[in-house]
Amino acid sequence: MPQYEFTVSLKVVHPKMKVEYISEYLSMNPDAQYDVGSERVSKAGRPLGGTYECTLWNKDLCHGNKLDAEETLFEEFVKEQNLVLAKYRDFFKEVCETGGCVEYFVGWFSSGSINMSIVFDPELMQSTSELNISIVLCAYPDNE
Repeated sequence: MPQYEFTVSLKVVHPKMKVEYISEYLSMNPDAQYDVGSERVSKAGRPLGGTYECTLWNKDLCHGNKLDAEETLFEEFVKEQNLVLAKYRDFFKEVCETGGCVEYFVGWFSSGSINMSIVFDPELMQSTSELNISIVLCAYPDNE
């Protein structure tokens, strides 16, 4: 059985679009956000100096939970999300064609083993690609 947990967020980054526009189009509110040109601040609200060079819109698709691969395989999760997000294909294409990007940002946590594997079969890669969504894996191996 696979020994990993994961989290996935849908992340939209764009040099000009505003958070409000993205939220309205997707009919979702982000969990993290900032608009291009707004003042940079820490998560606690402390000013960091300067302004953001792009807009960031980020939605946690796992609702604050790590998902266990023994219950839900990452590949199946992405396949399901692709089906849910398919209605936004044209919007995601617009984001990418105008200088932005759309991605599944993945936190990938080993649980009891440093050997983890995920298989992206051609069908999954094609359906994700057709949505103009990149997959970014950020691995956190178990150091025990």
